[in-house]
Amino acid sequence: MARRSGRSSRSKHAALPLLPFQPAPPRKRSAAARTTKAAPLGLLARRTGAPRTNPARQVGGRWLRSSHSGPAGSRSYDVYLPAGHRRYTPVPLVVLLHGCNQTSEQFVAATRFTALADRHGFVIAAPRQTRGYQAGGCWRWYESAHQSRGAGEPAILAGIAAEMTAERSRWRIDPSRVHAAGISAGGAMALVLAATYPDLFAAVGVHSAPAYRSANNGLKALAAMRGHGTVATPLPGARMAPLVVFQGTADAVVHARSGPLLAEQWLAYDAARSPGPRDPLRITRSRAGAPRTAGGRRFTVTRWYTARGRKQLEHWQIEGLAHAWSGGLAGGSYSDPRGPRASTAMWQFFAAHSL
Repeated sequence: MARRSGRSSRSKHAALPLLPFQPAPPRKRSAAARTTKAAPLGLLARRTGAPRTNPARQVGGRWLRSSHSGPAGSRSYDVYLPAGHRRYTPVPLVVLLHGCNQTSEQFVAATRFTALADRHGFVIAAPRQTRGYQAGGCWRWYESAHQSRGAGEPAILAGIAAEMTAERSRWRIDPSRVHAAGISAGGAMALVLAATYPDLFAAVGVHSAPAYRSANNGLKALAAMRGHGTVATPLPGARMAPLVVFQGTADAVVHARSGPLLAEQWLAYDAARSPGPRDPLRITRSRAGAPRTAGGRRFTVTRWYTARGRKQLEHWQIEGLAHAWSGGLAGGSYSDPRGPRASTAMWQFFAAHSL
């Protein structure tokens, strides 16, 4: 039986059965077949041959199915409580946003974020975008109605995070340690959250996605995905949450130039936000690391620091990575097991940031 809370923003929670959460062993395929091919306005992700999975099938923690309804609209979402979770202990929250033509279950499985949650004790929220809201199941990052604070899908997702933070009976979320991450359309929407709710999200992870406000309709979205969109400049006083960006050089859906564009845009926001040279959060230096190798793929990481040595921005460039989650589950949806593990790097970045 679902129970309704007494909050004005309503939520429903129903326990899901606990089943093993591992997809069937993948068929032997070429390396190219393990990632997806480019798709037109499938804005940003098509399902691979990986079997459908259910987020309840995770040994260790447990899942609750939930729904949110607020002034901007409603969405369902799943909550993962990690192994050993204590409901009265404040813990971080990570909101995971899937890509187009990809379910939240497939995205959670591909990223292996639940294993990190079990290890580090954070809670996961996985909102669901359905084809009833967008034909490809895409978060509508490319529409102007969904690029501002207090309206559209950003407001819905922020409402989910706020709803979870307000919960007291099932879990306790530390409001200073709420984060978001996503791939493709989900990564673009995570970036929207970084720009519109920097007071709610302490840090954000973006994988294979175009810049914020680089498009305001479907046709312009295609140009933005190719790295040709106009990157919006921030208004004075605007700011963006600390950001970690992953981008593959062989991505045929979101061009490799998108990663540097996101970094440039974030730095523009930093310049617009900073009141003066003595601001302790102002970026004062950067460091480009030497090329390294992980899982057979070369990659480079560039980091930007404040005067006190705090990392505020990271850009990971992965050589030969297509439109897929770096270091993800073998055979997973839009996932490539080769290369550095994006999920681990993102969590390490998140763990270093709080509001």
